[in-house]
Parts: sequence; structure tokens; C-alpha cells
Amino acid sequence: MSQENVEVVRRAFAYEVYGRGDRAEAEAIFDPYVVMKPTEEGPSYGLDAVRDNFEHWREAWDELEVRVEEVIDAGDRVLLTAHHRGRGQGSGVEVDKRFYEVYMIRDGKVVCVDEFSERAEALEAAGLRE
Repeated sequence: MSQENVEVVRRAFAYEVYGRGDRAEAEAIFDPYVVMKPTEEGPSYGLDAVRDNFEHWREAWDELEVRVEEVIDAGDRVLLTAHHRGRGQGSGVEVDKRFYEVYMIRDGKVVCVDEFSERAEALEAAGLRE
């Protein structure tokens, strides 16, 4: 198991979701040309886009709780399961959903984040099986 890659992903997720860390830390975690492919919209390119993507997501909710449930090392890829709970801003609709993010690591930095709504698809993208 590559504990280093798992730690990079934990730090990356904390930066994306909770805004933990400053610009220098983000530059140490993410490749400057990082690509994020969320399920709900097209790809985002670059460090600022990664953070902006989650800010955009967060703005859609009156309440939003996100927690990491599982992190699986797969060599140069790490699969992170995040549980999202929230209430839609304006609509009041409650959401309780898991997203599966596959982080690709190169030279100790995140170069790509692919998000999936189905665990089986994420496992396959990470080169894993159930």
C-alpha cells in the first residue's frame, strides 16, 4: 500500500471540500494542470478550478455535510468514497448520496480526479474489483 499516495489524497480532499490549507499547500498537493471530472458538469482544468468546483457545488445547498467513508490505495490511483448529505437551497430537497472519486497521482501530486456516482465504475477506473 502506498501510504504516501493515500495521504496526498486525504490532504487534497481536505483542501477541495473544507478549504484546509493555503495556496502553497495546494500547489504541493496538485499538479498545476490538474483535471477534475465531476459527475454533474464538464471537466475543470487547473488548481483554481478544483477548488471552484466544490465551491459551486456547496453554494447549491443550505446545509451540506461531507465525510470520507473509505480510502483504497491502488498504486498510482486512490479511490475515495465521500458521503454527501444536504438540503437544496431554495428547493429544500434532501440529498443523501455517495460519490466515488478516483485520484491519479504522479510524482507525489494529484494530476486527475474522476468522480463517479456508481462504486463499480470507480473501482474499474481505479483498476480494482469488488
